[in-house]
Amino acid sequence: PATGHRRLYGSLEYPNIPPSIECVEYKLFLLGESGVGKSAVAAWLAGLPGWNRQSGESPGLRVTTVYWPAKVHNNLIFFKLNLWEAGDGALKKYGHVFPACKDGAHGVLPTFSFADRRSWMEIPGILQRTLLPQDSVTPIVVGNRYGNMAESTVTAAELMEFEKSWNIPIVRVRNQTNSSNPASLPEVATALNTICEQMWIANRRPKHAINL
Repeated sequence: PATGHRRLYGSLEYPNIPPSIECVEYKLFLLGESGVGKSAVAAWLAGLPGWNRQSGESPGLRVTTVYWPAKVHNNLIFFKLNLWEAGDGALKKYGHVFPACKDGAHGVLPTFSFADRRSWMEIPGILQRTLLPQDSVTPIVVGNRYGNMAESTVTAAELMEFEKSWNIPIVRVRNQTNSSNPASLPEVATALNTICEQMWIANRRPKHAINL
């Protein structure tokens, strides 16, 4: 039945895509300090209900799959994004979790919270520790709990300066605590279009093509 929300697919389900539309698949690794809302960001991007009701740290590794059509250079491309994330405790306790998340990743999404300045200050360090000279990984920073800038611990000027000096876009995830419904589609579309465009530009190689 029609719900007004995006359709959710099971592990063995795929959208019915015409063969004329190119499909690409990317593995993205969300990382950041404990409590910044990595799981909530993944659920927000996937259009899951109750995305902002996440509680506690993820005990292990989690993969969320997002299907998204986007126009890139006037071509309609169908994207399959596999969002990998793990709790900060699991990353520190188990040595194999970080390599498993980063291995084969096409992009990393360092995540901070607009309500936690410390998590914002950690972003440069996360980028420096995660992106090695030999890596061909695309970074896209995600700011969670975005809302009234007057109440934010990060200023608009700091965001602009970061994007200019690092040449890395910042995707904003709006704070929404009074509803368990999926997030506003236009806002999610803006974030997903940015992510998909950045990944497409950085990874225009045939090996990323998939068949659905």
